[in-house]
Amino acid sequence: MLAQRSTHYWLWFILFGVVSAIVSLAQHNGMTAETWWLLITGLLGVVFSVRALSAIARPFDIVVGILFTAVGVLGILHNLGVNLIPMSGSVTSGAVSNAGVLGLSFFIPYALIHMLLGLTSLNAGLRTRSVAPSVVVGSQAAA
Repeated sequence: MLAQRSTHYWLWFILFGVVSAIVSLAQHNGMTAETWWLLITGLLGVVFSVRALSAIARPFDIVVGILFTAVGVLGILHNLGVNLIPMSGSVTSGAVSNAGVLGLSFFIPYALIHMLLGLTSLNAGLRTRSVAPSVVVGSQAAA
């Protein structure tokens, strides 16, 4: 379980975080909130893959999985013309717009990426932990 989870977050960090940051900086656009989210979340996933911090990994996977899956679902629904988020009121001021939630974009490629990353993280967080195989040998009297 740890190897697959670690690979997921390394790819997340390098491809979606570091490469995205390098491209943004090379184009002199500055890093967007989307890039920061992917960079920091991927880095935290890699850090929590260390065996000493593995107790935090499962709750992290579940929280990140729910967040990114929800943003992915909202983005897909937004692109289908379904608007589930009211744009009036003080609750949504600054955090939600027609373009995204908390800096995470609703545009369809991003929504699909968020959905994939979120579902993969949820899979890692909700998967039952594997137990090492063991053999118990007893005497014939016990059988």
